[in-house]
Amino acid sequence: MSRTLFTSRLGGDLKIFSGRISLRKTLALKSLHFMRQSHSDLVMVVDEEGSDFECDALVTRSLNVGLAALAADCMPVALRADGVIGVAHVGRVGLVNGLAPKVVSVMRSQGAQEITATIGPSICSLCYEVSAEMYNQITSLLPATATSLQRRTLNLQGGLIAQLNACGVMVRDSGICTLENHRYFSFRGGDLQARQAGIISL
Repeated sequence: MSRTLFTSRLGGDLKIFSGRISLRKTLALKSLHFMRQSHSDLVMVVDEEGSDFECDALVTRSLNVGLAALAADCMPVALRADGVIGVAHVGRVGLVNGLAPKVVSVMRSQGAQEITATIGPSICSLCYEVSAEMYNQITSLLPATATSLQRRTLNLQGGLIAQLNACGVMVRDSGICTLENHRYFSFRGGDLQARQAGIISL
C-alpha cells in the first residue's frame, strides 16, 4: 500500500530545508528524498540513504521512504505499483525527452507490473501559452499537447497521459492549475523560488 501527497505552498531557500525536516517527521517517514532537478531525463533507484539526488525522477522499493518532486507549474508525477514506487518532475523538456516512460521502464526493471500514476497540481492547457514556433515544434513531436493555433497553449497533461497510456499505465490528473489556484505556487504567476512538493511512499 502506498500513499501520495501533494503539498501546497512549501516555502523556499532555508525555509525549504526546515520544511523538509518537519514534513518528514509529520509523515513519519524514515527518509524523505528530494532531487536537484534540472529538466533532465535521469532516473535514479534509491533506498533510505542519501539526499538531493541529481536527477528528475526517483524510484524505490524501500518501505517508509518518501520520494519528492518539487514543482511550480511543471507536473509532479507519482507512480505506484505493488512493492515499487516512483516520482518525477516533468515539464515541457522532460515530456519531450520521454522522462515518464523511462521511469516506467526503471520501475518494471525493479519488478513493477501494474503501474498507476497521478499528476499533481500543474499549469493547465488554458494557461501555458508559448510562442508559435515552440507550439509547432512541441505539437509536431507530441500531438496530444495541441490545443489550437489561435491560442497556442500546450496541454502538457494530455501529452503526459498519452505517453503513459502507451506504456500501459493508467493515469489520474488532479485537474488543479497552479496559475489559477492561489493555494499553489506558480512560476508564471511570479513565484520564482518557492515550490510545492509531490510525495509518495510505500
